[in-house]
Amino acid sequence: MYQIQALAKVAGVSVRTLRYYHEIGLLVPQVAPNGYRQYSEADVDTLQLIVMYRQLDFSLAQIKQLLTTPASKRLARLKEQQVIIAAKRTELDQISQQLAATIHNQEEAQQMSDKQKFEAFKHAQIKANDDQYGAEVTARFGSEQKRAADQHFGQLTQAQYQQMQEAEQQLTAALKTYLAAPALPSAAAEAAFQAHRDWLQVAMPDYTPQIHQQLAAMYVADERFGKYYTKLVGDRDAAVALEAIISYYTKA
Repeated sequence: MYQIQALAKVAGVSVRTLRYYHEIGLLVPQVAPNGYRQYSEADVDTLQLIVMYRQLDFSLAQIKQLLTTPASKRLARLKEQQVIIAAKRTELDQISQQLAATIHNQEEAQQMSDKQKFEAFKHAQIKANDDQYGAEVTARFGSEQKRAADQHFGQLTQAQYQQMQEAEQQLTAALKTYLAAPALPSAAAEAAFQAHRDWLQVAMPDYTPQIHQQLAAMYVADERFGKYYTKLVGDRDAAVALEAIISYYTKA
């Protein structure tokens, strides 16, 4: 059993906080005849949950409700938060890399030509892609195919990169139209497929329908791709729809 001072020290919270949790019925200890609060091992486990939930920005009312749910549901909720944090961490890593490249470009702005800036951008993009997706791409397509794709991307001209940007804009518009009234075949579906194929044929040196199919399968198998297309199109079904479109037209 822990007395309040000892538990506060172990948990890294204040005595005042533990008293408040007692007052609102969030963490209720046993009270000895002398009036001292005493906390059991189960109370310590509960406090660990409370501290974790607070770090995740749950309100005290939400925490109180969560503590009444079955342990399996609490565990599932924590795992959901773990996935969210991992995604945020990946996004922050990408932003950090882009920020470092931007700072470098700004510091060297007087010395770097537009061509040099574009080269720096491509190398930064290759590294960011490798950090986030490298293992999955290598596993699915092989290290040689990945190396060739990275080398090809590194040799893109600004005109080719602009082609990719335009193709992505066309893909976004076509997918939005398709998702408003999904149908295969349809003009919107074909336009989305052609735009994605145009993008991929610029991005990859050895395009084949089979590679296109495999890449589309990754869009639904890996939630990071799903989030990318959700953000791009503004619809959480975007990746699934794109995979269905690519599968249909590559087979056709």
